[in-house]
Amino acid sequence: MIRIIAKDGSGDYTTVQAAIDAVPEGNREPVILLLRMDEYHERVIVNKDNVRLVGEARDRTVITWSACAKDLNEEGKEKGTFLSYTMLVTGENVEVENLTIRNDAGFGHEVGQAVAVYAAGDRGVWRNCVMSAHQDTLFCGPTMPKVQKDALPRKVPEGVESVGDCPMVYERQYFEKCIIRGDVDFIFGPYRCWFEQCELIENIDGGIYTAANTPEEAEFGMVFHQCKLTGECGEGKAFLGRPWRKFARTVFLECEMDEHVAPEGFVDWDAEKKVTERYAEFGTRGARADLSERNPAEKILSAEEAAAYTIERVMDGWHPETRVPTWFVCAAEGMPELEGEGHLVEDCAAAGMSSKKFVAEKWLNFVELCLRPGDKMFVRFGKEDAKADRSVHTSARTTYLEYLNMYVDAAKRQRSEIVIVEDPGAPEAYRDAAKDLAEIRGVKYEVH
Repeated sequence: MIRIIAKDGSGDYTTVQAAIDAVPEGNREPVILLLRMDEYHERVIVNKDNVRLVGEARDRTVITWSACAKDLNEEGKEKGTFLSYTMLVTGENVEVENLTIRNDAGFGHEVGQAVAVYAAGDRGVWRNCVMSAHQDTLFCGPTMPKVQKDALPRKVPEGVESVGDCPMVYERQYFEKCIIRGDVDFIFGPYRCWFEQCELIENIDGGIYTAANTPEEAEFGMVFHQCKLTGECGEGKAFLGRPWRKFARTVFLECEMDEHVAPEGFVDWDAEKKVTERYAEFGTRGARADLSERNPAEKILSAEEAAAYTIERVMDGWHPETRVPTWFVCAAEGMPELEGEGHLVEDCAAAGMSSKKFVAEKWLNFVELCLRPGDKMFVRFGKEDAKADRSVHTSARTTYLEYLNMYVDAAKRQRSEIVIVEDPGAPEAYRDAAKDLAEIRGVKYEVH
């Protein structure tokens, strides 16, 4: 069952952290946690595997916190960057979708670093999310001793004392169609990361987009593909990146950049940590498409060299679309016959549901938010629709068909398959109407 998080008490949990804490330790099957539209003022730690956090609407489903590096611990010392996060993810195979995650602490020159997202687990997937802060918005790197207490029962990887101790954990993070906002070094860390069609926004003060900390032996670091770089700062006030570590790797492929990007692109960190050919570009578009003034140390890739950058290679054989499909059941009763190997079953059935009531109680909206290409939606209604109760009743040849069409449209929007299943308890008029609709819409009709 999809678990609902709603601050007003209408769901299964009122806080995000309570929902995560309820996931069993050692969980192996995906748990879907759906956040109703609201602003959740809490620090979130995702320390369980196979968790999927889905927001009801990206810009109106917000997790926010206001910690910063200059906050003091119980000993009166500054906590530092890595305890300033709004969301920490140490679990593996965690997916986060349709959410805004903010750190509202303020400007870096006033409060120091203030991390919105600390992505520490392997095979993390972030889709259609907004990550917003100022200095150090997004960190992709390992769990470190400083956050050990927060991360428990997760352990710090052996040999890791700080970010510089990462010859290490080549963990993987994938970002698709996300908006990432900040100013100084606001995408940073040692992990290998792929950013697909993301929008990177430089705040009004300008600064530096990336600060990779890639280990020397790593073949890949941060890769930005078909991203858009825009800024609220003045012309030439933003740099593409600087090396936080001597062997940092950052590559921009077919990205669009406007005039706020400095003509030289990348910039040295200091006399020791300089831009090298591990910093590269290919196919840059927009106002900064002319690469003639770029830092002479960066590499301008040939088409053949750029083609070698694929998600599978950068992610070491893993692709975020490689997943076990889920079959969603929309009905008044479950369908145990769907259980089997090669897929997961998400049973959203509930007694007394009709095609109308399932929509009215927003369950179709929730299922649509969770559907991914390759998933299936099984729809079986009719018996409850025939009842006289106005909260469930539909007319076989009018409103019943209107509601069934909503399910078909939802599945097709998400490029998922829909199967209309005959309800054996429904009057013949409803069964015939469902069968006719399936034929007209070109979808499967099954009798179980």
